[in-house]
Amino acid sequence: MKKIYIYPGTFCPPHYGHVALAKEAAAAFGEITVVCSVNPVKEEKNIFTPEECKAMWQTYDLGGKIKVATLEEFLKDRDQKSLVIMVRGIRDNNDIIYENNVMIYNRDNFGVTHYHYIIAARIFEKMSSTAARFAAKNNDRKKLNELVNPGVAAKTLEKFNGSG
Repeated sequence: MKKIYIYPGTFCPPHYGHVALAKEAAAAFGEITVVCSVNPVKEEKNIFTPEECKAMWQTYDLGGKIKVATLEEFLKDRDQKSLVIMVRGIRDNNDIIYENNVMIYNRDNFGVTHYHYIIAARIFEKMSSTAARFAAKNNDRKKLNELVNPGVAAKTLEKFNGSG
């Protein structure tokens, strides 16, 4: 049975911590697919569509072992006989509690029962999409540029301020 490693999330927006985790997973597993989706529980935080999220991921230097797809694309192209292993990042104890709910949701809705967790490097512990959205909303370009690349910063600023 072929193993497929996925790193799913809303990634609104994808930040340097997300990219580092994807690269670490690709180094460990050979290939990983980042799956951009919408989280119905986080509706107010879904500021980008999965297609916009995918486009932003592709502005980063991902190398050849990281693929990016929307959930719809992934489900359409998925080999049903493959074992899907979900890769997730852990920054702190709050993430552990949150990830327990993610496991239950994905088990119940998508049949995913295998997970691999990667502990974030200390430099990424405080990095989050929430922090990037907050910086964009407050037009704090310096902080935003510490979290995301220039293309993603421009797109995020545009969502909140109408200009990049």
